[in-house]
Amino acid sequence: MELITSVNNQRVKDVANLKLKKYRTESGLFFAEGLRAVQEAVEYAEVTDLFFTAAEEEKLNEILEAAKEKGVRLYQADAKVMAKLSDTKTPQGVLAVVRIPEQSLQKLRPGSFPLKADKQRHSAGMETDNNAPVIVLDRIQDPGNLGTIIRTADAVGALGIILLEGCVDAYSPKTVRASMGSLFHLPVVQGIFPEEALTWCYRHGYEPAATAMKGAANLYKTDISKKMAFIFGNEANGVSEELQAAAETRLFIPMAGQAESMNVAMAAGIVLFEGLRQRKFIR
Repeated sequence: MELITSVNNQRVKDVANLKLKKYRTESGLFFAEGLRAVQEAVEYAEVTDLFFTAAEEEKLNEILEAAKEKGVRLYQADAKVMAKLSDTKTPQGVLAVVRIPEQSLQKLRPGSFPLKADKQRHSAGMETDNNAPVIVLDRIQDPGNLGTIIRTADAVGALGIILLEGCVDAYSPKTVRASMGSLFHLPVVQGIFPEEALTWCYRHGYEPAATAMKGAANLYKTDISKKMAFIFGNEANGVSEELQAAAETRLFIPMAGQAESMNVAMAAGIVLFEGLRQRKFIR
């Protein structure tokens, strides 16, 4: 373990630069902050470095031991250094540097990501969800929305998430923070062209279903218990007209009030949990 007390330390500068996408892309690294996110990163991802303050050391004992066993470099940092590294106004006292996993559409298929969480579900006698959905996101701009959708996708047992060209970076600090560790539980494939995503869907038997305001079917009266690829769109403009036209199914969420639409992360939650209800709780 190394003690760092200078904000001018080169390693500190390198990690602080990971707040910018340019440096994340060049280095193939990103960082996760906070006890929960760091714990999940150490267990499920490839962590290279772990920074923590002396004040947090006692509650981090198990995480530090697990990280040490995996060869993670450990740094005890003072408050000034942690403030330099952190992307928040109030640093949480622990931060992990994580390698961006190599993921692609070619690798995205049932059974291709034997995550520890899957093994735990199997050992607990939980059945495999052969109709687990895929989420396709079209030009999502807000990192908080993306992180929340990733967390929701994890909660419903989604196969993975496909981010089309123009989406915010899945590994930005705000996205990572909003995902609450779920980013480490399922594959997220970035920078995909719409045609590629649709081709993948049809090749693997997934029915593309886009949320839409017009010419759409009532979510609660539509069978979405099968293999679905749910498409959610940009916060201001929704799913592009091209994707809506290409989708086999278009869905709307019936609303009783006067609101014209709802937040994309909220809409995704409603659709994904209705899909889970139909797959698992209707007999």
